[in-house]
Amino acid sequence: MSDPVLIAAGAADLVVEGVGTALRRAGALLGRSDLAALAQDGREELRQRGRLALRRHARATESHMELLARRAASRGTGPGDA
Repeated sequence: MSDPVLIAAGAADLVVEGVGTALRRAGALLGRSDLAALAQDGREELRQRGRLALRRHARATESHMELLARRAASRGTGPGDA
């Protein structure tokens, strides 16, 4: 047999094995009694991961207190300014 045919057959076998594994895992999940809690935990983990990813890739912003201090300083509203 030629290489392309063997490679295609190997890839197809890998896909079928992966689908079978995924279906077995899904069946095991559906049989759990704590499925709702598991889904909630997964959702919370995804939210936390998303928050961390946004912090990692987002532009650093000033904290709220630093922003207020800069505004006050630019207005000259300090204790000695009267």
